[in-house]
Amino acid sequence: TTTAHLYKEMRLARAYFSAFSPVPDTPLENQPAENPLREYRLYQSSFLLRDYGFDLEELPFTQAGNLPLETDPKLAWARANLGETPIEVNRAGRRELLRIPGVGPKGADAILAARRRGRLRDLQDLRAIGLNTARVAPFVLLDGRRPAHQLSLW
Repeated sequence: TTTAHLYKEMRLARAYFSAFSPVPDTPLENQPAENPLREYRLYQSSFLLRDYGFDLEELPFTQAGNLPLETDPKLAWARANLGETPIEVNRAGRRELLRIPGVGPKGADAILAARRRGRLRDLQDLRAIGLNTARVAPFVLLDGRRPAHQLSLW
C-alpha cells in the first residue's frame, strides 16, 4: 500500500525492500527472520505497480494480507483473470499485453511492432520476436484461437 501510494501520489522513481533479519542485542533479536522470498515478491509487485500499470487492488494478496510466496504476483493474477478470458494478441493494446506473463515492456513493444508488419498467427511468431512462449501460451489467443501448448504439471 505504501509503495503504491509513493509511486502514484509522490512520483517515487524506485522502491527498495529488505526482508527482516533479527540483529543481536536489539529489542527485536528474538523475532523470527522473514522468508527472503517475500522480499523478491515485493520487488515483483513493485514492478507491476510502477511499470506494468497494475493497481494495488489487482495484486493477489492472501487472507493474511501478504503476497503468495509460491508463485509470482503477475502469474497469480493471470491465472485468476486470464484463464477463462485470454488476451487476443493481434488486437490488444500495450496495457493489456503487459498483463500477460512472459510479456514485459520490451515484449509488448515487439508485439506491437510485429503487428504492423502482419498478423501473429502462432507461437513461432511470438518466439521469433523473443517471447518465452511457454509462459505466454496459456493466456493468449492468436487469431481467435488458443495456441497449442504443453500444460504445466505444477
